[in-house]
Amino acid sequence: MAARPGRVYFLPMNTLLLGDNPRRRLGWSEVGSPAGTPVIHCHGGLSCRLESAFADQICKRHGVRWITADRPGIGASDIQPQRKLMDWAEDMAALADHLQLDRFAVSGWSAGGPYALACGAVLGRRVMRVATLAGMAPLRQGADIRALGMATDRFLFRVSPRSPRLAALGLSAARQAPSRLLRASIARMLANGPDAPFLPATLADQVAASFRESLRPGGLGTALDYGLLAADWGFSPDSIASPVSLWHGCDDTLLPFQHATRLQAMLPSASLQALPGGGHFLPQRCLDDVLDWLVA
Repeated sequence: MAARPGRVYFLPMNTLLLGDNPRRRLGWSEVGSPAGTPVIHCHGGLSCRLESAFADQICKRHGVRWITADRPGIGASDIQPQRKLMDWAEDMAALADHLQLDRFAVSGWSAGGPYALACGAVLGRRVMRVATLAGMAPLRQGADIRALGMATDRFLFRVSPRSPRLAALGLSAARQAPSRLLRASIARMLANGPDAPFLPATLADQVAASFRESLRPGGLGTALDYGLLAADWGFSPDSIASPVSLWHGCDDTLLPFQHATRLQAMLPSASLQALPGGGHFLPQRCLDDVLDWLVA
């Protein structure tokens, strides 16, 4: 899966037609062991299925089949009008049926954390375990948005709920940025974060490729995604019957550690793995430990 800096990262893509009217395409990819323990992964914001490209060998070591689907209107998945955050769980149930998976674990990174929790809340005992990595808690007031470490996130969480098409225009413009400038901006962000010593040199290329692919159909799907995350999620996390583990870096500057403590207060039975010195890019830093827990 590795690639030289500057190359576009690629994962073989699969598509599934869901039974909506009109029918809707779901794009997904997988890494790891095809016959391994299935883990459905929910990608972060401004990202897509390609964020899992780095994990092939790690998943093979753990005997894990790591499956990542693009959310509606993102990457290779068609937009879903009037969708709710909880609808994602039904999409993942349809994907699991298609793959003949009876039960599976779920992981979610960053903005994918709420979607992983939704799977646990909606799908009951079909979900074996749920892990969030630097997952976000519900946003309460403007102070929660101001505390976010990335200007793009602050813009999208403010604008998307009211004017998703305006937010989409901003995203479409960002996708047109020259590749050299986009990669340099991402590389600076990674180098200035606490995870820098643990991150592969090729990560900036991976993040840039995932960002561009997420916006390939335009910015509206991502804008609507942020709007859903900023609103009421539609479920109570404490309704999740499966074991839940929250993994969060104590020094996360993009999504502060307070998100983890607030989630734990909403999920009294969840375990909280606080990682001293850890930042936001936990999949690249502690995926071995997360997979150990998910397939235990």
